[in-house]
Formats: sequence, structure tokens, C-alpha cells
Amino acid sequence: MKTWPFAGRRQELEHLVRLARDPTAQGVLVAGPAGVGKSRLAGKVLESFRPGRVALLPVTATKAASGIPNGALADLIPRDHPPHLVNTLRWAGEELLKQARGRTLVLAVDDAHLLDSHSAEVVASLVRGRQARLVATLRTGEPAPDSMTALWRDGHVRRLDVDPFSEADLVAVLAAALGGPPDDATARRLGEVTEGNALFLQEVVTAARASGALHPIQGVWKLTGDPPLAPRLADLIHERIGALSPALKAVLEYTAFAEPVGARTLSALCSEEAVLEAEERGLIKVTVDRRREIARLGHPLYGEVAREHCPELRRRRRHADLVAAVEPTGLRRVEDLVRVTVWRLTAGLGAAPEPLLAACRLAWAAHDYPTAIRLGEAAVEASTDTAPATGVDAASMSAANTDAMAGTGVDATGGRMEPAGTGIDAAAAIQLATVLDYAQQPDRARAVLDAVPPPRDEPGRARLVQAVASNLAWGMDRLGDALDLLATTEKSLRDPALRLQLATRRLSLTASAARPADALHLSDTLLSPATSAPPSETTWHPLPPGTPTTAPRPTSGPIEPVPLKAVVTGMPFQEETPLDEAATLPEEAALPEAALPEAALPETAAFHEATALSEGAARGEAVALAERPGGIAAPERGARLGPVLRAQVLNSRALALCYSGRTREATDLVREALEDAPAWRDGIPALVSPLHSTWAMCGYFAGDLPLMDAAIASMRAELAGRRGWSRGEGSLALSRGHAATLRGELGAALLILHSPANHETAVTVGGCMGAYAAVQALRGDAPAARATLDAALDRNRATWTAFTRWVALTRVWIAAAAGDPEHAADLALSVAAECREAGLSAFESVALHDAVRLGAPHSALPRLEELTAVVDGSRVRLAARQARALAAEDPGGLLDVAGGFDTLGLRLHAAEAAAQAASLLRRTRGEKAARAAATEAWSLAGACQGVDTPALRGLAAPNLTSRELQVAKLTAAGLSHREIAERLGIAIRTAMNHRNQAYWKLGVNTPAELAKALTRH
Repeated sequence: MKTWPFAGRRQELEHLVRLARDPTAQGVLVAGPAGVGKSRLAGKVLESFRPGRVALLPVTATKAASGIPNGALADLIPRDHPPHLVNTLRWAGEELLKQARGRTLVLAVDDAHLLDSHSAEVVASLVRGRQARLVATLRTGEPAPDSMTALWRDGHVRRLDVDPFSEADLVAVLAAALGGPPDDATARRLGEVTEGNALFLQEVVTAARASGALHPIQGVWKLTGDPPLAPRLADLIHERIGALSPALKAVLEYTAFAEPVGARTLSALCSEEAVLEAEERGLIKVTVDRRREIARLGHPLYGEVAREHCPELRRRRRHADLVAAVEPTGLRRVEDLVRVTVWRLTAGLGAAPEPLLAACRLAWAAHDYPTAIRLGEAAVEASTDTAPATGVDAASMSAANTDAMAGTGVDATGGRMEPAGTGIDAAAAIQLATVLDYAQQPDRARAVLDAVPPPRDEPGRARLVQAVASNLAWGMDRLGDALDLLATTEKSLRDPALRLQLATRRLSLTASAARPADALHLSDTLLSPATSAPPSETTWHPLPPGTPTTAPRPTSGPIEPVPLKAVVTGMPFQEETPLDEAATLPEEAALPEAALPEAALPETAAFHEATALSEGAARGEAVALAERPGGIAAPERGARLGPVLRAQVLNSRALALCYSGRTREATDLVREALEDAPAWRDGIPALVSPLHSTWAMCGYFAGDLPLMDAAIASMRAELAGRRGWSRGEGSLALSRGHAATLRGELGAALLILHSPANHETAVTVGGCMGAYAAVQALRGDAPAARATLDAALDRNRATWTAFTRWVALTRVWIAAAAGDPEHAADLALSVAAECREAGLSAFESVALHDAVRLGAPHSALPRLEELTAVVDGSRVRLAARQARALAAEDPGGLLDVAGGFDTLGLRLHAAEAAAQAASLLRRTRGEKAARAAATEAWSLAGACQGVDTPALRGLAAPNLTSRELQVAKLTAAGLSHREIAERLGIAIRTAMNHRNQAYWKLGVNTPAELAKALTRH
């Protein structure tokens, strides 16, 4: 196999080289687990020795030669020693020393733990006697000769334990091996699979490239799906774990199928001795959580190999054994129901629809979408069977699982709950559609819901209408029809609680449509004391809101009507038009959907094809309700707003406040909702994503990076250990991409956004693609940015959201990147005017600042100054100051603004303000002041990873010679003239002259200013 280039581990390598040359010791011992990269590091250390001064002798230690005296030295000493020789150790050492020929002898020993005892003693005696230096590797966890371990214990050599690749090192290695960087998600996934093991990483990447799973897109490498398990990798794993007895194989397989699994459960299934031996050999890891001993695999790839090579019949038997071991315990933990139900399905034992549905809800609440889909499909299949299915005895479930089942519309004993608009078959279908929708598979969700007959009772109709409305808005770009449907149905319902649920859904769509005034008006009504009383008794549990962000695209083609009566009254209808093959777009920052009736309902299931209302009177009435001045029709007072509905209302209100620029109030509402999460999480688990998105977006508009970082860290914690939640992952990536862009870390932003922007089906793809296009434009690549934005628009299914504003802002910078800053400034001012009319003060402030950055301060200044009293945060205030200083041609004011942006961490904005100051200074105050400002701008822009905006386009690096740069760096590091002169071998006067030239060219006067200019870049 081709050797990968060495990359990463720079600090470790530098440390090892220092240890290897340490005059107080005789070398270094590199220790670590197998495959971690010890031999590669040791080889780089050996390369640091000067060949003319050392004699390098490689000592080959192998398992085959470990029992042969001097087996490792066989190629370095004569085959036969002199006859009657008593001290063979001394003789072997002298033979080695002869080869040094007066140079320093360096012994390179790979896998020192495999040295035979005689060779080990020869090496050790030379090192102890300071006759040779040693560079050796040692595998931890393996027995090693005492003479070798004594070398580092007694201080003769230094020992350094090597850890698996860090995240940064892994990215560096992949970029060097692949010839281009991996995107953020790819690097993270490969790190999870290999746990940073260098050998496994190379094998996994090689197999993934060969299969096409790992491939470049626009120069960035992306992993699609899981990497394949190649035969060579499987052989390596088998070699690592060694031969397994039947008992050890059972421990490994049970753990692979069930991890995390209780150690006592494993002992009951296998034996205590087998579990202890498996832990000792590293096949499993056991941790203690309170009083519970939990076993996990020793390495993720062990499980891949075990599952891959387990025959089907044995696999089924293993799962049946797990069911028999865990089910009688009473399923005390919430996750036990999910695990046992999945095991039942795999073992072919079957399960009743009620526990299947409950398990589906629990898996969904844990954001385990692949498992939730599997369980939901099984529940639908089981519910259509008239014969009773065998399954988990509901009586054995704990209270926690009984509560979890409450949201499915069935009680813990499998009976129906009242009121119920549909049976368990309909509840299962709707729950499956919900999960499919949140897994961003709306077409499959639609197919599931098509099979559900229209219900005739009010709760059932309310559930279905909300599902249809979500699909119309998010899946088919039909906000108006969705609001019509909700408003008309709301008017026809008699139950105030159901009307409240539909009103909450209307609020969600209204907030997501970037209509903050209407959303705030409706949320005021919903949060009033009359609607915020304790929740009424009901058996329905609301589902999470849908939260995609989308880009604008004109709807083309005729709209086929679907009779409203079919949905509202339950009369059957015939669907004719096929679903439009458009992909969905991403969650932007927090575009929540309103609460559903308290049952397992779909959020955005693609149930009906279109919703042009066929009955003109109904349409007119609905439009009148939805479009009345001042907002949307208010719900009837007196209905009760429970914690799940309240969380959704808070979410929608926070989003509206954020768009309005009232980010402090919005952040408070987000925190209030998250603090109350235990009361609503089980009923609406996906709400955590839009709440965090709104939280992060508040930081974006306010210019508050610590606020964004807090939101991102919290969302990371929510996503930890989750796979398959593409909507949450896309939302997190979008927030991280926005934060990186604000910092000017444009290269990092591209890597963060690359994977979600290139997702094949995800609803989040459009928002991430739009953000990706914006970064490309800021880097000056107009053609690529335009192509990316066009692709985002082609895949959009919701042109009605605030994503249209992000698209408009991106077009501004595409025009600038294309070399037309005047047109770009005009576009920015036009966007600002549109946002002002819509009440989107936060977006307006960004657009006006863009105009200032593009050189149009006079047009933006009056409104920016007004917005300082409307929009929270330092960003808008600095933007107004920048407009004022640029309009007044005040370079000092611009430099102050640059300092303010730099303090906030917004280095791109800081660099542009400094560049504008430099441009003014060239015309007004002379060369030195202009050089100082230009150096500040150059230094700030250098930290922005490839930025190329009009304000920075004329910047050039200071014209320092290589020697001046050397002296400048040493001066910045705090060295004196004498120390610099000694370090570089030049005269003190020469060092002073070079320093003064650097000061002059950079426009600085002190070492601190010099350090600031150089360390940023």
C-alpha cells in the first residue's frame, strides 16, 4: 500500500526530537497502542540526525525471532561468535560499535517489546554505558523485556506516550493523503470510526475511496454513508484481537449487537470469566455509572467486523438471547423498551403495535431516526394485521415507558385512549410519517399518509389538517394555501383546545415566513393569561415543529386543486397530480412550526399534492382570516396553553423578535423554553434544534460571538452520539458556518458547510448551500458562488421563508466578487428597503452595513443611526460609526471602528474598516500613517483565510526582505538586538537596521505593534 505523506503531530515531533537529543539522556522511547503511528514518528526523529555524524543501525524485532538469542541482531553481527567466548553480550555490543567507525551510534528499534532477551540486554548495555543512543518504539499493553523497560524507568532514555490523532492532526493527515481537505463532517465521522488510529484510518480511507463513498466535490472530500469494511481492514482487526474462543466470540458479538450493555447481562449470557478475559484483552471496555457496570466495544471497528461476519441464524439467536435476558427485568430504563423491541424484530419474535409505536416515539425523542423509522414501519405493518401479535408485555414496562406510550394514543396495556380520532393503525402511520419527515424524507412520509383514510372526528381532522398544512408550506412552497387550510379548519372546529393548536401552527408558519409584526401580535394573544393556564386534560401529545429555511424560486406550472372539504369534513377525494421532485431546504436559524394536537402527528408529511382551494367561498373566508390587517385571526380566548404548546409559541415569538432586532428579548425567551425542556422534550423533541438556531442567530445579528458559541456548544451537546438527524446536523452546521464567517475564518466555514450543503436529500441543504455561496463570494469566486446559489434555489421547496433575505444578501456579494461594487451597493440598499418594509430590522441593519462596506455610506447612514435604537448589540452601532466616519472622511474614526470590530472578533469587518482608513490616509495624511493603517488591514485580512472583498482587494503584503522578516519575527518574540544577532550570526548593528526597516515598512513603532501585525497573519 502506498505510504501516506507525514502530516500533523508537529508539536509531538518537535518534542521527540528535543528528547532524542537531550544530553542528559541517551535517547527516546516512543510508546503507544498498535497502529497509532509510533514507527512513523520514530522514523521522522531518526531523519533529524545528521547522517555524517551518526551511524544508524536498524534493529529488527519480530515475534518469530523473539525466542532466538540475538535474533533481532542477526543481520548486524557475525553469524558465529568466536569459540570459547564467555561474554557473548559484550562481544555483540562490540560488533555493533565497530560499525559506528568513530561516529555516534544510534540504534533504531521498532517494536522493542518483541526483542529477544539477549538482544534487549545488548541494546540496553550500550545505552546504559552511554556508548549508543536509542530511538525505539514500544507497544503499550504488551509484555516487554525488563532490560528495555528499565531504561526509561531508570532515566537512561526519555519516554513519550503517543495518543491517537487529535482532530486537527487527523484533518492535516487526510488533507495531505487526499490532496485536498476533507469537509468537517467527513473528518468527524472518520475520527469516530477509527478513533484516531493511524493504521485504521489509512485502511478505512483507502477502502472508502475505492468504493466511491469518499469522493471530492469542488476540491473538498466528502464521505457519503458509512465507509465499507474492506477485507484487508477486517484482516487487520482479526490480527489485532487474535484468536477467540467461542465464549470470547459470544461476548464480542453480544456487545456489538447491544452496546452499551450491562456487564452483568453479558455475564449471564456468557460467563463471568469470559467477560473478565474480554475486558483484559481490550475487546470490551467496562465503565461504572453509579452502580451499573456498562460494557462497550474496545474499538468501533471491532463491532463492524463482528456484525459483518456473524451468520444470519446466529445473529437472530443472539438477539433472542438478549430479549430473554433483559425483558424479564421489567424494562426499568426508558431506552430498554426501544432496545428490546428492536431485538425482537431482528430475532423474528415479533411485537405488538402498541409497544412498537411507543418504542418509535422514544427513538424519535432520542433523535435516533434510523431506529425510529424501522420501528414505525413495523408498527404500521403490525397494526394492519387483524390477528393479535406477540410482543412485549406492557405490564412489564416501567412508569417511564408507560408515560412514553401515552403520546401514541394507546394506554400502557394496549387499550385505546379516548378521545381518539383514529385507531392505532392511523396513529402508527402518522407517527411514521412524522419520523420520516424529520429524517428529511417527505416523499416517503406522503406515501404513508396517503393510505390513512380521512377521519371524521374533530381531533383526527385537526391532526390531519396540521400535517397537510406543514407539508403544503415546507414541502411544496405553498404558504398561502397552508394558512388558508388552517384558518378555515380552525373556524369549523368546536373544541377551543383544537382551535388553539391550529392557531399555534399558524403562528409558527407566520414567524417562519419572516412576518414578525403578525407573529408578535398572535403570540401576544396566545401567551395572554387566558391561554396560558394549566393544560387541559387530553390524551394527545404534540409533535415537534418543522424548521427548514428555504431559498426563493418561482413556482411554475398549473396548480391542481384538492378539495378542502375532503380534508375538513373527512369526505374522500382523489389525488391526481404527482409530487414535484424538488428537494427540501435547510433549517435556517429557528423556523419553528406550531404545535400539533397531542398525539403522534406528522409535521411536514407530504400527504396531499397541492392545496388550491376548490371552493371559492371557503378560500375567500380563509384569506380574510389570514390576511386581515394587523395580523392573523386571533384564537378564541379560554383555551389552555400547556407546556408543549407554550414552548412552540415561545420559539415562534423568539424568532420574530430576533428578526425584528430585539435579540436580547429573543435570547431570554429561548433560554426560558430550554429551561422548561423537561416538560416538553418528550412531546416535541425536535424543537431543540430551532430554539438553538434562533439563539445562535441572535448572536449573529448582535455581533455577539460568545453568544453564538454558547448556542453552538449547547446544540453540540444535544447532538452528541446522535446519527441520522440531518435536520439538526444541518442547523448546527449553519450556525457554525455563520460564526466562522463573522470571524473571517472563511476556509473553515467552507469545510463546515460543505457536507450539509452537498447532502443528497436533506431539507437543510438549501440554507447551507446559500451560506456556502456567500462564503465563496467573500473569497472573490463569483462564478462558483453563483452556481452554488442557483443550485440552492433549484432544490428549494419553501420560497416563503426568511431565506429569501439571505439569498438577497448573498447576491450583493456575488455582484461585488464579479467586480461591480457600485451595483452591489445598490443591491444592498434595495435589500435594506425591502427588509424595512417587512419589519425585518435585523436583516436591514446587515444590508445597510454591507452598503457601507461597499463604499456607499451616505445612503446608509441616516437609517443606520435610527436602527441603533431598534436593533440590539454592538454590531449595528459599529456599522453606524463606520458609515459616519467614512462619510466624513475620518480615518481615525475608521481605525477606531476597526478596533471595535476586532475586539468583538469580527476580523473581516475590522480589516475592511482599516483598509478604508488606509485609503483615506493615502490622500490626506502622508505615507507613514497610510502604511500603518494598511499594515493593520493586511494583518487582519491575513487571518480571514482567503478573503477578497472590494475594500481589501488592493491590499499588498509589506515589502519585507526575508532577513527583515526573520528579524521582525524574533523582535516580536521578545528577543533583544544582541540575541537576534547571535541567533542569526549577524552584527548587532545589522540586526538594528533590519528591525528599523521592518518598523518603517509596516508603519509600527514598538515590538508589541510588530507582534500584533505579524501574529494575526
